[in-house]
Amino acid sequence: MSEATTERPTPTGLTYHLSPVPAWEAQRVGEHYEPEAFADEGFVHTTIDLETLLIPANRYYTDDTRPYVCLTIDLDVLEADVRFDADPLIYPHIYGPVPTRAVTEVRAARRSEDGAFTGFDEPHLLQG
Repeated sequence: MSEATTERPTPTGLTYHLSPVPAWEAQRVGEHYEPEAFADEGFVHTTIDLETLLIPANRYYTDDTRPYVCLTIDLDVLEADVRFDADPLIYPHIYGPVPTRAVTEVRAARRSEDGAFTGFDEPHLLQG
C-alpha cells in the first residue's frame, strides 16, 4: 500500500478527553493541561464523541475509583499536531500539551456502583 493511500484526514472541531478530577483541577488554572501519562506516551488521547469516550473509559479506568471528568477540547485552538494514528478514525491524538483555553466544557462522568462509566453530565461551559 502506498503512502498516499494511507493518508488520514486531519481532525478538526471538538474532541473529548477523559481526565481524573485531581489531574484536571491541578492544571486548569495554568496555561496547559497534560494528562498523567503524557510524559510516557507523548500525546493526549481523545475521541470524536462522548459515546466513543465510554469505550476507553470502561476498558482502562473502571478500577480507578477517582472521580473523572470529560474535557471538551476545541482542536482549532491548538498549535500542536493532531492526527488519527489508526483506523477506525475515532481517536484523535494531540501531540503536545493542551492549552487550557482550548478546553471549552467540562462534564462530570457518571459511573455505576461497579465502577463502569455510564455517561456524562451536562457540560459546565468554560469558554464562550
